[in-house]
Amino acid sequence: MSVLGILLHFSRAVIQAHNNAKVRNLMDAAPHETRKGLGRQASTGAPEKESGARSPHTGGR
Repeated sequence: MSVLGILLHFSRAVIQAHNNAKVRNLMDAAPHETRKGLGRQASTGAPEKESGARSPHTGGR
């Protein structure tokens, strides 16, 4: 493979990696409405922990 072929292959790999990173970042960023919904779900689970059961992390006292 010639030097130009190697450079072409490398530049394609860099462009592909850059495009993959952009897509991954877009997929990781949740829309604002989704984040608000997740916050509500997390807050509804809090009363279950406060039920009288002792947590193994509290030392059982």
